[in-house]
Parts: sequence; C-alpha cells; structure tokens
Amino acid sequence: MKSIDLDWLVDLIPDAALLVSQHQVVVAANTRADALFAAPPGGLCYQNLEALIPEEARRVHRRNVDEFFQADHCRPMGNALRYQGRRLDGRLLPMDIMLNRVRIADQALTMAIIRDDSDRQAIRQVRDQLDVVNSRLTRAQEVGGLGWWELDLPGPELRWSPMVPALLGLPEQTEPALDCFVERCHPEDRQALLIWHQALPEAGERQRVYRICLPGGEVRWIQETIDLGTDNRVLGVIRDITTEKVLEDRLRRESVTDELTGLYNRKQFNRDLKSGYSSFVRGHRNSALIMYDFDHFKNINDCHGHMAGDKVLSQSAMLVSDQLRSSDHAYRLGGEEFAIIVNDTSIADAHVMADRIRRSVERMAFCAGDAIIRATVSMGVAQFRNTDTRFDDVLRRADEALYQSKAFSRNAVSVLE
Repeated sequence: MKSIDLDWLVDLIPDAALLVSQHQVVVAANTRADALFAAPPGGLCYQNLEALIPEEARRVHRRNVDEFFQADHCRPMGNALRYQGRRLDGRLLPMDIMLNRVRIADQALTMAIIRDDSDRQAIRQVRDQLDVVNSRLTRAQEVGGLGWWELDLPGPELRWSPMVPALLGLPEQTEPALDCFVERCHPEDRQALLIWHQALPEAGERQRVYRICLPGGEVRWIQETIDLGTDNRVLGVIRDITTEKVLEDRLRRESVTDELTGLYNRKQFNRDLKSGYSSFVRGHRNSALIMYDFDHFKNINDCHGHMAGDKVLSQSAMLVSDQLRSSDHAYRLGGEEFAIIVNDTSIADAHVMADRIRRSVERMAFCAGDAIIRATVSMGVAQFRNTDTRFDDVLRRADEALYQSKAFSRNAVSVLE
C-alpha cells in the first residue's frame, strides 16, 4: 500500500501521527509529525523508525517494540511511555507517545500519536524542586528551625524562641513583643497584620502570610500560624516561605509564558482575549488585536540555522515589549506567529502602534553570533464589533487582515474595521 493512500487517515489526527509497518518503516505521516521531527513535507515517509530514536536508546526501543507486539492492549498517552525523540536536524526532544495496532487492507500497522513533552517536563522539574524545598523545610521544623512565640492572655508579656529575632532581622537581645512583627512588616501588609494581632483570640483566621522588610532592604515572605490553647494561651509559629513563594511564582509564570521569548503563550492569549470581549460586552471598553508574523522566516532558519532564528524571535520579543504600555500584552502563539492585545484604544491608535513596531523590526539588526540578520513582519489589526457573537470573531478578522498584508506586499500593516 502506498503512503499516499494512508494520508487521509493520519491527517484526521490533531496531534503528530505516524503509521509504521511491522518492519519499523514509516509508511505515512501527517504534517504535524513532519514539523515535530524537523522534516520537510513528506520527509518522514519511508524513513526507518530508528532514525527518529537516539542511537543510545535504540536497543531498548527494539525490546519495547517486541513487547508491544506481544501485548493485547494499546499504550495510551500519559502512561509513562516518554522518551527522547531524535529530530532529523539532530536535536533531541522529550516526547509522549501513544501506540495502537491497526489493520488496513490486511496490512498490520502501528499507529503512533506523539506529543512534544517539553513543557510538561519543565513544569515537572519545577515541581520536583518545590518538593525538595518542602522536604528541607520539614526537616528544619524537626530540628527546631522554626520561630515561635507564646502569649498568656490578657497579659502583654510575650515569650519567643531565638529564631524569631533571627527571622525578623532583629538583635538577639530584642525584648519580645508583637509590635516587633508589625514594625518589620511591609507597609502594604502592616495594617492587616496589626488588626489580626489585636483581635486575638477572637480572630477568625488562624494563618496569615505577609512580607517583612529586613534592615538591608531585603523583602522576605513570612507565614504565621496561631493556635489557641487552654488557659487563654496563644501559640504563634512563624517560618520564612520566601523560597516557596519564588518557586510558586516561577511555576505560575512558566505555565502561561513562552520559554523562548518570555512572552505570554497561547493559553494566556485565549484567556485575555475572552476577558477583553467580556469587558467590551459589559462595559463597552474596546480592545484592539494586532496579529503579526515574520516574512520568509524559513529563509532565516535555512541560511543561518534554527538557533539564529530563535535569536531573532527572542530579540524581537524584547523589542516589541519595550514599546507596549503596562496595560498591553504580547503573546507568542506558536512558531513565528505573534499577537498583541491593546486595551482601551481606538483602531486608529492600534494601527499607529502596529506600524511603529513594524518599522522598528525592519530597522533592527538582529545578532546571532557573528551574523547580522535583517527581518520584516506583516501585521493585521482588528477590533471588537457590536455584531460579534464570540470572543474569537476579532481573531478571525485580525488573521484575515494579516493575510491581506502577506498577499499585498509583506512588511505591511492591514486593518479590518
């Protein structure tokens, strides 16, 4: 059976998909698989599957193939079948794979559906780091590394452990007092902490997180927990959770940002576009959408290499970000495709901004090693309409305007009112 006969099947699959013969030869691959493995269109067909496996993993791969054909069930996504795939450009990429046997025209084939596992692996690594930090904090608690204070109500006398002044950046001889916590507290958190301490033991909250300012200007995060014991005795435990906060913020940031450019990713773009549409419907606050991508970007990769292409994308992202207001946001939607949401603006002002960015990219000399690279972008601009029924109606118009710029001359801005 010719691979062209099977193209209709793999093209139905939204992920990268391969059909592999029993001899481990790729007989069909969709365009998403070609892109994932850095192959030209149709370049994966008739490739031996081992060409997509790192050399050091091929022996294990052969054993897995034998086990797969002996098994009675398929291998689903997320079932620990993750491996380093080898792209045709030599780059290794973590991948998640689902396998299933199919029979077409009496030919036994294996269907492989593959996903890029890079983002999930990166998040998993951050989670592992967070687990390590939590383990260390638990150990610190076991050996008495936490600070505590104790207060017998209604008397004002307070006792605390030696770790408390160390955590607050106070001299060891400091007289224990709840006022010391308030004085060290960040100005934005101080009033809430003061009210909380004054409300003991009636305070409804038993835990509070706030910032403190150390004498050298460093800001740290403190978690304070209180326990109301018997005989009107209150116990407070404090610990420094700055490292956890930093990792949490990093994990949150990485889940919504593009690793290469630092811009927001498509997931955050869809969320913000929906929010902008809701604001337009409820309060008639309009936003403009600018879509753009690079002209002939493949030529840059072909002439200078993919690393140089990545340099152009990352440097251009900084160039664009520097020209946005704090209320505007830029996004990488995938490949060399980008978007900007400009809030509370007219279509005319958005057009001016788009053209300014276009001209700045055109003037920019991108540096990749010793090479100086020139690039241009084509842009499309649109705005929400009263006739819109969905948040992505504006996306369709902006994309159409971008297509007009491409079709007209490239390195241009088109507006679809």
